[in-house]
Amino acid sequence: MEPDELVTAVTFPVWRGRCGSAIEEFTRRSGDFAVAGAAVALRVDADERIERCAVTVFGMGPTPIRARTVERELLGRGASTISAEEVGRNATAHLDAVPSDGHGTAGYRRRVGSAMVARAWNRAVKEALDD
Repeated sequence: MEPDELVTAVTFPVWRGRCGSAIEEFTRRSGDFAVAGAAVALRVDADERIERCAVTVFGMGPTPIRARTVERELLGRGASTISAEEVGRNATAHLDAVPSDGHGTAGYRRRVGSAMVARAWNRAVKEALDD
């Protein structure tokens, strides 16, 4: 984009079919920035297998981070057979720049982030399967 240009529209493709999504975040006080959080979206096929998914964590680095390896590992698996805790652990296991600050150590943020992914995963799966 050039300095004299202006964005006038943004288009986001809509997922169709049996889909679910959820965002979970942990804050110390209402209105604070999240200590850690997660956004999960998924689509299942007729056999309730993961057909498409996106797992993102935030508060775990300078920008939101997609857990692309986890996303690929989930494809084709039965949605109701996947452990939310496993998804959470795997989504945060390989993060190497988790900050430590007044809100918590890197280890604390990793544990909270893992729990937020698990919660978001459970809500997204429930939404997709209840459709």
